[in-house]
Amino acid sequence: MRARAFTLVEVILVVSILGILAALVMPTFQGHVAEARVSAAKDTLRTMRTQIELYKMQHDGIPPGYISGSGAPIGVLGLQFTGTMAVTGAASVSTVPSDPYLYGPYVRKLPENPYNNLTTIAYVAEAAAFASAVDDSTGWLYKKETAEFRINQTGIDSKGAAFIDY
Repeated sequence: MRARAFTLVEVILVVSILGILAALVMPTFQGHVAEARVSAAKDTLRTMRTQIELYKMQHDGIPPGYISGSGAPIGVLGLQFTGTMAVTGAASVSTVPSDPYLYGPYVRKLPENPYNNLTTIAYVAEAAAFASAVDDSTGWLYKKETAEFRINQTGIDSKGAAFIDY
């Protein structure tokens, strides 16, 4: 009785064909991953910028990053997005509005930067340009004086636009 099996040549041929197909498909797949990251970054920025505008409307035109008109520490900024707020900008860790913390939360949790997976935010000084602050060490950059929120990512996308300019 003779055993039936694939020969070594047949196995090598099938593996070679699969390798060629993978080499053809990978660049296409990688392009879609890059496009998905760009889309995720732009959508997150749009959402955060909308929430900053809502915050300003509810706090007499004062953007996040301030408590009673004075600059707040960076740790408070995260709470101003995810907790509840008093009209002065004082933050509570609670997500259920109650007197005097009647506003917020503006986001359930801080979003992840799709490139470095960080949720942290760094302040950019009023006189500094965003381009000079980009270093990938945090997820996001925020300039409280102008309420500008940007991605902290070096480099450019496939269309030649700098990530920091999104």
